[in-house]
Amino acid sequence: MRQAAFLRAINVGTHNRIKMTDLREVCERAGLKNVTTYLQTGNVLFDADAEPEAVAVTIEEALVGHGLRNAAAVVRSLAELDDLMACTAFEPFPADDYTRFVTLFRTDLPGQAEQFVAESGGYVLARKREVLSVLPVERPRGVDLNGNIEKKLKVQGTTRYWHVVEEMTRLLRS
Repeated sequence: MRQAAFLRAINVGTHNRIKMTDLREVCERAGLKNVTTYLQTGNVLFDADAEPEAVAVTIEEALVGHGLRNAAAVVRSLAELDDLMACTAFEPFPADDYTRFVTLFRTDLPGQAEQFVAESGGYVLARKREVLSVLPVERPRGVDLNGNIEKKLKVQGTTRYWHVVEEMTRLLRS
């Protein structure tokens, strides 16, 4: 089954640095097939027979074995990403005026997620395991949507530009 992993906490700052060639090798040694990467921020495409949660654990264990710490993996199947891409919540927010983001979570969001999104600026929609958000293109510096979600909801996620997830979905299909 084609799947994608979105890795959190690699290649940011001075720790958890890994070349994409090394990341591909780590994932292949962990048993993933047809491994490719997209960009330098821990986006991995692959084939695996296991369910996404089991693959996430496998990737994390492989990363620890390679010396990376606290690098969480959020894995989605092509079907799950297709479902996300079908979401129309960004229609009122044209890409020319807004930067669009999706924060992906491994587990279901807590019940207060919808209320938090409704009451907080920048957040568009809370889904079962994603939060969609926007910021004006000329946004203020220092806004940390992912950090705000994690602090308020006490869940760990990883945020990607919407166009990156769109491209990952397209690449999984090809």
